Amino acid sequence: MKYFIITATISLLTILSCKSKAVFSEKSISMIEKISLSERTRGTNRVFTLSNGKLESSINAIINNKEISQNDWSKTTDFADKIKLEKISKLEAPSTKRYSDAALASIITITKNNTEYQSSAFDSGNPPVELKNLYDEIQKLIETKKSK
Repeated sequence: MKYFIITATISLLTILSCKSKAVFSEKSISMIEKISLSERTRGTNRVFTLSNGKLESSINAIINNKEISQNDWSKTTDFADKIKLEKISKLEAPSTKRYSDAALASIITITKNNTEYQSSAFDSGNPPVELKNLYDEIQKLIETKKSK
């Protein structure tokens, strides 16, 4: 009886240990690797790429790099995690000024698990409701870079 209790305890601990490792590895697998915002119109091409710890800005082919805090990156990825990435390309833009060059055509691309998810095009400053929080957070991080 004594050996049975010891064996059962060891087996139970082994099973629980394996289960917690599986949950941990599942969470680490679903990490967002990169988030990009591209804004284009005739004569203007801006691409802002965020990855863990850095922001790369390309404004009309002039590239600048800037470090971002882990807190800023975490906040941005939290907003991106709330978006249903499989449906991001089918989101409807609330306005169409980009059709006549009255606004920059913007696209958000999220890279997760080596897969890129690209939004439908929308007017700069007026994203679909589902992308608004992420777009606003990206704008906070790139605000100083746009004017340079």
